[in-house]
Amino acid sequence: MPWFNSNTLFVSASLFCLPLLVLCFVLSLPFLTFAIVSLYSIAWIAYYFMAQTDAEFNLPYNPTRVIKINIAIFEIIFGWFTYMPMIVSYLYWRYWKMGTDGFKQIVSFDIPYHGSSKLDVYHPPKKSNGELSPIIVFIYGGSWSSGSKLIYTTLANTLRELGYVVVVPDYRKYPQVKIDGIYEDIREAIKWTHKHASDINGDPELIFVMGHSAGAQLAAQVVLSDIIEQVKYNDSTHYIQSPPFVSKKHDPSMKNTKNHMIDHKNKPRDFLPLVEGLLLFSGVYDIASHYIHETSRGVEKVSAMARAMGSTTEGYIKNSPLHLIEKNEKLFATSDDLLDLWPRILLLHGQKDTTVGMDQSASMFNTLGKLFSLERRQELDVRMRLYKRMAHGEPVTSLMSNMFAKKSEKNLLLKDIQEFIDLPQDDL
Repeated sequence: MPWFNSNTLFVSASLFCLPLLVLCFVLSLPFLTFAIVSLYSIAWIAYYFMAQTDAEFNLPYNPTRVIKINIAIFEIIFGWFTYMPMIVSYLYWRYWKMGTDGFKQIVSFDIPYHGSSKLDVYHPPKKSNGELSPIIVFIYGGSWSSGSKLIYTTLANTLRELGYVVVVPDYRKYPQVKIDGIYEDIREAIKWTHKHASDINGDPELIFVMGHSAGAQLAAQVVLSDIIEQVKYNDSTHYIQSPPFVSKKHDPSMKNTKNHMIDHKNKPRDFLPLVEGLLLFSGVYDIASHYIHETSRGVEKVSAMARAMGSTTEGYIKNSPLHLIEKNEKLFATSDDLLDLWPRILLLHGQKDTTVGMDQSASMFNTLGKLFSLERRQELDVRMRLYKRMAHGEPVTSLMSNMFAKKSEKNLLLKDIQEFIDLPQDDL
């Protein structure tokens, strides 16, 4: 009989290792306690400051949710560190390269446009032939609750250097207002841009609205809902003439005529001017679906999205551009006015985006393809671009000044943007 067998070896090893395991546990107990307390403290602080408006006081206790909240916060903090090269690049460009006087020549700051809301305008060099420049109204994201136009200074300058007038509005956010108040500011920013287009050397016929993340939802919902309301209003008044604000470019029959007169006394609201195109980056177009995605990440309570939308299923559906167009399927099949007013659309998304899944853009693109018949689809310009190496913020950060980054992604983005905006007039 051997002097040991497997059972004897196991018992001996256990008796030898057990004191070591107990010692390791006792020694690590302060660290484990500190780690657990820290994780819960971070999660509770996040909930305290971000999850209490329009909700009963609540704190997370489930360990899985606490860990998910910490992961989300870590990603935000890590993102701040990745912005450091852009901050350095901004300071170099703003104060060393441009200087105060040079900067003031290209930017008009803090122009009031609606109540206390203000916007900035970035002016490209005037064209020698006197031709007006296309205008981009950039709507930044921030979960409907944060963000500032100052952050996007170098992004706006990048677009300005391409020859575009760039308008960047600040807008009210949750909890100051809910979603309808945000829509109001976005509408007024677009109307201000059209009204003052000649003052800023911009072409009122070539207004593009660009939005990122929550900004893409705001841009899509405001512009597309307004177009649908215009079409319904025009149908209800039984006017044979073209609807309000149709440009000569979109209605060739108006080239030699003055704009028609319509009695606006009973009009439900002032419609937006014609928007030539929408550039929608990393956007949310189905609120309910994105709420499920936020829940899977454990951040639906600290995210302002649900509360900004009213925290109801009806609110999620009402504020989803995807449901907006599905609800009006008949107009897409029959209305010529809709074709006249419908903007060109560029949907862009990063395939590494875990904050907003790229299925949001894919669903929007596919739904538009289904609603328009093949024949009517030939009269539209709806594009989708997917970038393999891009995460959520990179469609905008790639356009910001960064002396330390490769420019391959930036060049691809700029190419897509220019090809979309600078489409030859003969192709419109």
